[in-house]
Amino acid sequence: MKNASFQTILDDLKISIRFALRNVISYVLAIIGVAIVTVILIAIVAAFVLVPLVITPEGLQAFTIWAESLEGWFAAGGVTIATGIFLIALPFVAPFFVASGALFGMAREIVESEGTSAEGVFTWYRKKFFSLAGGGTVLFLFILGPVMLVILGAVALFGEQILNVAFIGVGSTNTLNPLIGALGVIWFVISTGLMTMLFPAIIDGHSVAEATRKSIKLGIQYFDRVFGAWLSYILLILALVSPLFIMAIPFMWESPMLAMVPLGIYGVIMVLFLAFVVLPALSIGLTRVYMILTADDEDIILEESDDESGPSFIGGL
Repeated sequence: MKNASFQTILDDLKISIRFALRNVISYVLAIIGVAIVTVILIAIVAAFVLVPLVITPEGLQAFTIWAESLEGWFAAGGVTIATGIFLIALPFVAPFFVASGALFGMAREIVESEGTSAEGVFTWYRKKFFSLAGGGTVLFLFILGPVMLVILGAVALFGEQILNVAFIGVGSTNTLNPLIGALGVIWFVISTGLMTMLFPAIIDGHSVAEATRKSIKLGIQYFDRVFGAWLSYILLILALVSPLFIMAIPFMWESPMLAMVPLGIYGVIMVLFLAFVVLPALSIGLTRVYMILTADDEDIILEESDDESGPSFIGGL
């Protein structure tokens, strides 16, 4: 049950989507609600971070001194800008991670009882706010931190011209761009895959540090099951997005305006489906995999024997 096969991964995907569709009204209300709260929190963060910098001479002077100090550390202007964006972005992305993590609380309720309510997301939002914010910060640093370190190390060794290889690709560096892009995609899949169990572990009651260790451990120990579930959702999203490009190609050069109507209709439907079905299904699927991987074998056997019809604690078909 804990090891993966093609049928197991397919079942994980089917069950999570079925649960998401069954609770779609609750998720629509919950996602709209947390989106509003997230926008408010970002506005508050912006007020605390940006307003003092703009309206007070002392704040603007402090920001200028900080930027100049970064310029002194890094000879490359591009690195200074990238580092500044990286550091400033941290407080702004935290509300997004809290909102996403709260959906995992709803997913936990669904996996355990096959039902939830829109109010449940705010309960988890309030109870786990700081843990989810901390987990989101760890996730952000785990994915992008090594990328920044590689860029800084490359600039220190080879100078600012190395940025041409990584981002611009002028002259002879054009041939290296596909390789760098491929390495970036591989790192994104691996790093996010290792962190897929982070929010389910936080919802399960673990601290941020414990949840991080547990997520990485499960990702390594049950690599096939964790990454199989994660990749299935990535492929599903790509399959939903790809028709936009496929439909656009025939009209791209001759009749671009003619393609706007079907592309617009499909785009709206796809975005709604991604937001209110695929995203909830993702949280449900990863939560279900986490509960399977962390459950004792005896618990799994008991759950299977107690309810053989319909999805149970372990989501049997």
